[in-house]
Amino acid sequence: MGKRKTFNTDEILLQIGYLFIEKGYNGTSIGDIVDKTGLLRGSLYSTFGSKQGMFISVLRLSLRRDNEQLKWGLLIVAMLEVTPRSQKVYNIVQTWYLEHQNENVAEKIGSELLKHSGLEGPNI
Repeated sequence: MGKRKTFNTDEILLQIGYLFIEKGYNGTSIGDIVDKTGLLRGSLYSTFGSKQGMFISVLRLSLRRDNEQLKWGLLIVAMLEVTPRSQKVYNIVQTWYLEHQNENVAEKIGSELLKHSGLEGPNI
């Protein structure tokens, strides 16, 4: 696959977001992101700054969009892996939670966590 010189940031973020959901934040390497997107490391770093910058960008995008799978998948990854180490991600998740706490968010988080773990589904 050839390397692209220009790219649609939102499309790249969607690819990265699903990779984070699939492999987790800690399990996703920059090499994985390069392979998935076809972009050079330099392009990714100049656009997003770091792996955490990529995660923050896609998390923010997911919270603005109507893609429930992306939103909940990234929120689960954020809560399990990133918020304990990143005040910035913690603040994003906390702000979102406070804005939506009257919407049965805790119940939805539990259900999404079960799905993410593979414990909820037709085989259970």
